[in-house]
Amino acid sequence: MNNLLVSAFDFSVIFGNILSEWYYYAFLLAVLAALVALFILKKPRFERNRLTRTQRLSYVAVLTALCTVVNSFTYYPVSYIAISFVSSVCFIAGYLLGAKLGFAVGFIGDLIGGIIFPAGVYNPIIGVASGLMGMIPGLYFENSSRNAYVLTALSFLTTLIVCTSGLNTFGLWLVYGMGKKSFFVYLWARLPFQVLVAAGNAAICCALAGIFPRILPKSRFLLERPVVKEKEGEKEKEISAA
Repeated sequence: MNNLLVSAFDFSVIFGNILSEWYYYAFLLAVLAALVALFILKKPRFERNRLTRTQRLSYVAVLTALCTVVNSFTYYPVSYIAISFVSSVCFIAGYLLGAKLGFAVGFIGDLIGGIIFPAGVYNPIIGVASGLMGMIPGLYFENSSRNAYVLTALSFLTTLIVCTSGLNTFGLWLVYGMGKKSFFVYLWARLPFQVLVAAGNAAICCALAGIFPRILPKSRFLLERPVVKEKEGEKEKEISAA
């Protein structure tokens, strides 16, 4: 994958590596297939919202647009350090809409951002990492009734390990570092700065996790007392998230 200056909507360059770097796209297809299987087999334990399909699509559209805009303001002081609040937007999507739509917001936001505000050719590995930043909080909040602040901290710790340190660092290393330094040298140069960025995003989202249950309509969002449906009849049991 070459590091190129690319004009917006220059599809021939942005996606011009499909043939030469086809294995990145094979990786993307494998991940998407695995996620489809996961979402089919794994049903959420808790109901986080009672939005209609139209309302869900509206929230996805707004959050995806916000993710695209925030992506465009990602700042790279050097090639291996990214200062960004994309993970905050992805967290909000997973927190409010669940794992499936959280992944969609992160992945599509990164994809559209790469088309409108390209920083080089499209990197599917970073696209998957952006999607997981929305999916991981969704999985935590859909399947645990623990304190929201604890789940927020766990979400950012997991995304720091899996997405920032793992997939994002690997994707950037393939572009900027391979052949110059080993992956782990590249990781250790990048990690201290990204820990600070993750901590900043986590602090913002902890504040939001405390604010959202107070300001969002309780008829639509079940954030304080998520609902778990029992298999026996249609009885519903409310479980406190505290």
